[in-house]
Amino acid sequence: MGRPSFKIDRERLRKLRDERGLSQADLASALCERLGLDEQDPDTSTASYRRIEARGRTSRKRAEAIAQILDVTLAELEGIVPPDTGIYEKRILDLLAEQLRQENVALKSALDEACRDGSDSDSEDALASMARNVARRIEAAQLARNPGELAELSQLTGLSEGEILEPAHVDGHWLVVASGPIYTRTELVLGTAGVMTLIPEIVGKLLDDFGSDGRIRMHRAPPWYRLEIDPLCGRFTTWIDFVRCLPDARGVRWLKPGWRDVFLLEGPLLTWARSAANFVTGFDGSLTPGDVRRLRLQVTEYNGERGECISKQILAGALEEIPDERLAAEQAVGNSHLVATWTLGTALQEILEPHLSAYPRQCWEVTVTDDDCALSLWPTAGVPGGPYGLRYRIELVEEAAPGRAAPWRHKDREALKQRIEAWLS
Repeated sequence: MGRPSFKIDRERLRKLRDERGLSQADLASALCERLGLDEQDPDTSTASYRRIEARGRTSRKRAEAIAQILDVTLAELEGIVPPDTGIYEKRILDLLAEQLRQENVALKSALDEACRDGSDSDSEDALASMARNVARRIEAAQLARNPGELAELSQLTGLSEGEILEPAHVDGHWLVVASGPIYTRTELVLGTAGVMTLIPEIVGKLLDDFGSDGRIRMHRAPPWYRLEIDPLCGRFTTWIDFVRCLPDARGVRWLKPGWRDVFLLEGPLLTWARSAANFVTGFDGSLTPGDVRRLRLQVTEYNGERGECISKQILAGALEEIPDERLAAEQAVGNSHLVATWTLGTALQEILEPHLSAYPRQCWEVTVTDDDCALSLWPTAGVPGGPYGLRYRIELVEEAAPGRAAPWRHKDREALKQRIEAWLS
């Protein structure tokens, strides 16, 4: 199985095994199964695994198998795991406080300069702000490795260059790779905010330029994420792969995202996708909508405020009557969603127009929000500030899940807004 030359962090291995509720015998059994050594005596396999955990060394092949069983990366098994954001910033704050007590001239000078805007150089807030700044500089320096920056950080913190380059985590580095027939791009960005800025920039107007049936599919293949951007029935697909990574002297290592990364990334990505494409497959594998004939418009009437709901109505718009041949033809050119929402818009006109005509055009304001269209009524000469306000909220939902908004790209919500404004005129 190879020489036991791969180093494993023993404490990390024990902790990961305990977190998953596995005994040494359990892990030894799973390891034998993964390596195809089922015929090995259980006592022998357990003793072999105990030696790995005691010595912190094994072959790379066994290390890879253990990592797969524990659902972690090799870097995590080696103990190369950046600390939690809060823990790391607190560590830097304590370090700077100690350096001030030791009369670190470079740090005191930098703190004084940073506080010349009026802040008290002795205040805890000023030092905490300096610590956050230094922590971010350390994280950036671990990738750039500029000798001048490393030397300055060493002066400020009292750390050696080697200590500065130990795993850090403030925002986290992410590698984003986009590939496809129309667009290719590779970039390293800082933080989940960097990922959330770059992905919409990569996608751009791709999903607006090829009909209404563009799709976004989301995949997890830990530690990687993948988005599949399909603007037209499998043509011109762009793949966006991204992964959390940790720079070191040999390059960058992939890291499994932490719980903060997952929280700050997966929800916002899904929200963005549902506003950029009309068909979205989430990380759980569910496609919304499953059938455009099941789409509905949900119209909620209010009395000026969202909390003052008067009525709620679901419009079907006779979508079930669209002939199969026509729907198939529209799907072939990527326009089935547009046919469905246009039909629903016609049904919306029938119920709304009598109410809209009761007031002059200037009294109505039509707006598009993140997931709906809204009509507000301002009876006082159409000037906001009158006695009413929000009157109708229009959402796209699925019949199978009324009340839960379906994906509805911004371009098509804008198109409905223009139709409503035409009715008003």
